[in-house]
Amino acid sequence: MNKRATTARAGTPREPRPAPDWEGLRREFPTTGRLAYLDLARKAILPRRVEGAIGEWMTDVYERGGEDAFAMDPIEETRRTVARLVGAPANTIALVKNTSEGINIVANGLDLKPGDNVVIGECEHENNTFPWRHHEARGVEVRVVRAEPDGSIAPSAYAGRIDSRTRVLSCAWVTYGTGFRSDLEALSALCRERGVRLIVDGVQAVGILDRPIGELGVDALACGGHKALFSLAGAGFLYVSEGLIGELRPPYAAKFSFSSNDRRQKPLALAADAHRFEYGNPNFLGCWVQRRSAEFLMEVGLANIERRVRALTTYLIERADALGLKVATPRPWDQRAGIVSFDVPGDPTATVRRLKSEGVVVSVKDGRIRASCHFFNNEADLDRLLAGLRRSNA
Repeated sequence: MNKRATTARAGTPREPRPAPDWEGLRREFPTTGRLAYLDLARKAILPRRVEGAIGEWMTDVYERGGEDAFAMDPIEETRRTVARLVGAPANTIALVKNTSEGINIVANGLDLKPGDNVVIGECEHENNTFPWRHHEARGVEVRVVRAEPDGSIAPSAYAGRIDSRTRVLSCAWVTYGTGFRSDLEALSALCRERGVRLIVDGVQAVGILDRPIGELGVDALACGGHKALFSLAGAGFLYVSEGLIGELRPPYAAKFSFSSNDRRQKPLALAADAHRFEYGNPNFLGCWVQRRSAEFLMEVGLANIERRVRALTTYLIERADALGLKVATPRPWDQRAGIVSFDVPGDPTATVRRLKSEGVVVSVKDGRIRASCHFFNNEADLDRLLAGLRRSNA
């Protein structure tokens, strides 16, 4: 197979599928029989599909010496499958380790100069903060936009920090703390007007929201696979728009980064597509699982997944309100996704430890208790969490 021939577009919206058997799908996640697992925003529990994929890969190693397990054709099939799932042309998808690597590729690939500035929000994850702050030593200013108490930042607040030397606006599609969802279409329009590149941390949104990435108007989006995509840590992707690919000079280069693998070729030319951001042996096992998990998510349907997560999180917020619990997450669906955070009295870390002893798994982020859902959850999981939080509130 010619690995450069992977440029078919895949950005059209998916057709709605019939509502799945959610309880049947829940049984595909053995952890749900033991725990009310509400910590997807940290790491996903994995379905039996992943166990099967690992076994499939190992069987090929044992019986065929890894003829497929260590081949590049399955890697290219993973690229095409991930592209179909997320709604982007396959030639814009690089298979990278995680969100951090993807953002670093972009941050170091742009020709940022002393006096340039980058605009970010104050609620960004470290992995969308440090890659930009690393450039402060080179004279690049990082401007931090204040957020509202619920973590929200209006496009107008970003606009107020942009000037003629702003090169990048970088934000999370969904923030890791309160779970605020950015209005990427509005930010895209703002950035186009000002000649600014829009770079997105997508890890808390991709696999939950049914929005084709290729139609969001973003210049780049990085996403690890170990959360809503049900992949392994070390198997994520980086989307780079066709208009930005040629502008980015990758910080590393090796086999597969170039238009030819002939190391004597003159002149040496970087690949014209997202292959330029890859180098050396890929994560063969991780990519194998990544493909099977993407197939699984497409079988369920992103439209169905978004509806399910919306229903679960709305249930959680409405029940919390009825119990007098303080929800920190924005209420409108277009301002949130799968995360619901709570302000609780006392020590939230102690509350999380107690919940864990009761079989309810959540996290503490920014001094709040954070719950996060996927389609494997159900209302009983949420009721167990609410009961535990109510005891803490008493």
